[in-house]
Amino acid sequence: MPKDEIDPEDPMELFGVGIVTEEDTTQEMSECFIEEFMRMGHNHKQIFALFRNPYYIGPNMVLQNKGEAFVRDCIAEVFARWGKHITWHSSASPEQFPAPEEPPPGQSVELDSAATDPMGAPAPKFNL
Repeated sequence: MPKDEIDPEDPMELFGVGIVTEEDTTQEMSECFIEEFMRMGHNHKQIFALFRNPYYIGPNMVLQNKGEAFVRDCIAEVFARWGKHITWHSSASPEQFPAPEEPPPGQSVELDSAATDPMGAPAPKFNL
């Protein structure tokens, strides 16, 4: 069997299936993402950055549909379940933070070496 062809008779072949449901599973899906990355050693800020990253389609969809307050509350709940207390160091409400956008042509984005995304790359510095 060639490498790129799928064998429908192979029980070890991996494939995904979408299931349509009327039930909102956003909470459970979010908790799963958060717990997975928390158990890999990411802190709450790195996990929140994961939700803001459009390349992480599932977490980013949750952020777009439910908002930042929902994501922050969900992160706090999952961390608390594991006995880890977190605090968000901001006097502003979560809705005041805009999602990162591409810089206009001809402008550069300053990177903050202290903040990293979940993959360890420097995160952009935003003036909030």
